[in-house]
Amino acid sequence: MTSNLLPSLLLLTGLTVGTAYAAPELPLADGQYVFQQRYAEHPQMQGINLDTEIKQGRISLTNNDSDGVFPLGLIDEGELYWHARSGQWIIIYEPQDKEAKDVGGCSDGPAVVDLENKIYWTC
Repeated sequence: MTSNLLPSLLLLTGLTVGTAYAAPELPLADGQYVFQQRYAEHPQMQGINLDTEIKQGRISLTNNDSDGVFPLGLIDEGELYWHARSGQWIIIYEPQDKEAKDVGGCSDGPAVVDLENKIYWTC
């Protein structure tokens, strides 16, 4: 009986491991959006609006709102990547960004974007 269960257990384990690390699909289709910039240390504080384009797995965030804190123009752009360690979407600029220990907020790691709520997190 044990020999009959082993292949089933291995298959089940393989499926579980394979799906546990699979990146989710991008929650937004290619297109134009307005994201809200928010501060990691003060998440309830109102930030600026950012005109955002998502195209072929890349994101561009442009400030056309106010130059009080950030300059007008392109604020950030790069490839969207699911960072499994943090469970968040990040913007990567170099392949090693995929392995960043810390991401977003006031870390030295890649920026975090909440694609579902359309928020770009800054320090």
